[in-house]
Amino acid sequence: MPDKPNSSLRPGNQWLVVASFAGLLLAGCYSPPPQSSPPPAPAKAGGDLFQSYCAACHQYDGQAVGEAPPLDNSPWVTGPEDRLIKLVLHGVRGEMEIQGKVYNREMPGFGQILSDADAASLLTFVRTSFGPPSSPISADAVSQVRAANEDRTDYWSVEKLLAEP
Repeated sequence: MPDKPNSSLRPGNQWLVVASFAGLLLAGCYSPPPQSSPPPAPAKAGGDLFQSYCAACHQYDGQAVGEAPPLDNSPWVTGPEDRLIKLVLHGVRGEMEIQGKVYNREMPGFGQILSDADAASLLTFVRTSFGPPSSPISADAVSQVRAANEDRTDYWSVEKLLAEP
């Protein structure tokens, strides 16, 4: 047995729907849904950036495999904020010891790819995911480190980063 059509939408009554909608528009009672979705929450955005740029070497859980150093409770993650920002913006090369193991693999810098806000979001995600609770890293902090090192075109050495946090 076929369904009964909705009585309010029978032929001849459709003008009521159109007229009602037009009345709402004219009265200002209707606002269309936003055209773009709101920006993602910082933790989500930072996690997405981590997956895009870091997880291939450091793994999703920060434990790393092979030649990449682990991030989980690493002194590079939990240490001075400026040092971590420099490392991510410009990259690093040289031997570093983490959890009793020596790693000697270059990490590229992402300063040409990441905005200050994206770098801050990524670094905040790394610090909160792989270290003890800490304050978020701000886009202003990234901007200050970027400006202070604007002439840098090469990776940082491990020694230099350890000498001046």
